[in-house]
Amino acid sequence: MKKVLGIDLGGTSAKVGVVNQFGEIEKSLIIKNDSDNLLVNIYNQTLIALENWGYDYAIDIERIGFATPGFLDHEEGIVRISGNLGWRDFDLKSQLEAIFVTKPISVLNDANAAALGEFWTGAASTYNSEIFYTLGTGIGGAIVIDGKLISGENGFAGEFGHGGHMQTKFSCNCGLRYCLEPSASVVRIANEIEKEVKNNPRSSLTKYFKNIKEFNFKSISEAYIKAGKPVEIKDFLLDSWKPLFSHMSIMIGALNPKAIIIGGGASAMGQPLIEIFEEGLSPFILNIYKGKIRIEIAKLGNEAGIVGAAYYAINNWEY
Repeated sequence: MKKVLGIDLGGTSAKVGVVNQFGEIEKSLIIKNDSDNLLVNIYNQTLIALENWGYDYAIDIERIGFATPGFLDHEEGIVRISGNLGWRDFDLKSQLEAIFVTKPISVLNDANAAALGEFWTGAASTYNSEIFYTLGTGIGGAIVIDGKLISGENGFAGEFGHGGHMQTKFSCNCGLRYCLEPSASVVRIANEIEKEVKNNPRSSLTKYFKNIKEFNFKSISEAYIKAGKPVEIKDFLLDSWKPLFSHMSIMIGALNPKAIIIGGGASAMGQPLIEIFEEGLSPFILNIYKGKIRIEIAKLGNEAGIVGAAYYAINNWEY
């Protein structure tokens, strides 16, 4: 059976994979972004890789799924804004069709692709619905209900990190006040713990971070697990993530998903993160939901976008 190319474009590189009908990545590579010739370079490097792997692009590749960061207009295939790539009103789909000639191309947002990847072969593969959160330097997400990606009127659904009034402490770089992202991203968590430890030597947190040279969520997670999951760190995280738990509770009440899937940098904590989220979310949801909503860590990691882009193309979902 013919294969699908899944391409997941990021701010500094593109991940490309050959995906079969079972959602398995047969071969993959990472292509460093060429800012002067971005899309053409991806095409050229992909053709070289396919030949080296023993694939014939014209014969073996049936279609292409392409995931991109930013606000992608789902009706036009136009990236309205992508800060990482410097795009504004960029006609991505037309550009790709002119480069990857003879192959049907489907384009989608990168968080949507990751959610679909987890839905097809990852953490949500046994569920019919999921709310997907990416918790990294920013906060994003995606929604799959009754097996269908919910992209919204213009394709912008899942921008969980911005808008609303989820907290009152931090302003946001997007221009709005009190968004979720500036209070609950892993960067904010790391910055706040570092500030607490350095400015307050008598803090109950200090003893757990004496030997840490660089404060980031990875080092914080490692310290938390190494120390036996102390209540002081857990309580700090529970308090910091209250706006996130509030947001999740709203999504649960509005959409009644089977699972919440956590991806991004925070997911590296693994099972201890699930435990924190289960405890933190409980006070925000009605009893009728308790015990029925699964919280899962994304399983596919950096491959989720490749798999999800391919899944989107295979299902031939059109904008």
